[in-house]
Amino acid sequence: MAYINTAAGGEAVLELYNVSGAADTFDVAAANVITVPFMQDITVNNSTGTFRFKTLASGSESVVTTPATNQLSLNAIVDDTVFFGNAAGAGGVVINGVLGTSKNKTKIGFRAYFDGTDTGSRYMQGVGFISGLAPTVNPDSPLWITPVAVEVDGDFDSLIVPAP
Repeated sequence: MAYINTAAGGEAVLELYNVSGAADTFDVAAANVITVPFMQDITVNNSTGTFRFKTLASGSESVVTTPATNQLSLNAIVDDTVFFGNAAGAGGVVINGVLGTSKNKTKIGFRAYFDGTDTGSRYMQGVGFISGLAPTVNPDSPLWITPVAVEVDGDFDSLIVPAP
């Protein structure tokens, strides 16, 4: 068994990209991808639902599974360009930023890398909607910090970065 170590600080990476049109696929060269900087934590949640029932013929409950609820959540220090957008960007999430993409209810794609973006690294990807923004600042934490949730539309895919 091998563990995934993020102690070096650059391994956990979240990239968001446009999925609204045929040309809007994951392509760093096309400049339609933003990397969320200054993440403090990230959680990938796959919560399979259950339905429990009882029958007179048994002294114990029975259970069946229902479709899973998938979500990716994180806390990050607010970066001006990523949060509010870059008007000179290539479109979608880059121009509108995380805030505008959430406000506009625009579907985005995401890739959450567990151990960097190098060949052989593991990541999960999917599509969904940004929600849960709540930027906060206070005297004990003088930087704006916000939670971010990506409500996943469908399943996560688990992949490995291929060789170039």
